[in-house]
Amino acid sequence: MGYNVSMKYRRIYMDGYSYFLTLVTQGRRPLLVEHIDLLREAFRRSRQRYVYRIEAIVVLPDHLHMIITPRVASEYSHIVRHIKRGFVYGLPKAIRDDAKTALSTAKYRRSHSGIWQERFYEHTIRDEKDWQDKMAYIRDNPVKHGLAETGNAWPYGSFAD
Repeated sequence: MGYNVSMKYRRIYMDGYSYFLTLVTQGRRPLLVEHIDLLREAFRRSRQRYVYRIEAIVVLPDHLHMIITPRVASEYSHIVRHIKRGFVYGLPKAIRDDAKTALSTAKYRRSHSGIWQERFYEHTIRDEKDWQDKMAYIRDNPVKHGLAETGNAWPYGSFAD
């Protein structure tokens, strides 16, 4: 069976599971740490609307990784959308306008913000080894990117000292 690019991507929603998620800014623009208070507010607002636990998180300048456990699995896409939108709407208008200007006409017509990549990466945590691997990945990501000596030394994550 060949790969059909016209097939719709389907996410897996299984209640009781945790999900490793990665969200990336469009063009890898380093906006997240610079506007960390807006991102925290976007998370706070999403948690008012949806019930989920953040098991681990790390925020880097241009992307974030997290493991969340939603009460209702089918809501994790909505949680991500809510966080993304909340962050975008809090940004100064000049940054939003600049991001829109950089988009192609097709994306602009689809109401793409230009701040985040349209999609996000998702992985269902399957077992304890998978859990430990993803936790280590989140903890060590600032080290991998040369932002900190240890994961605990990076201030924008759940492993910070």
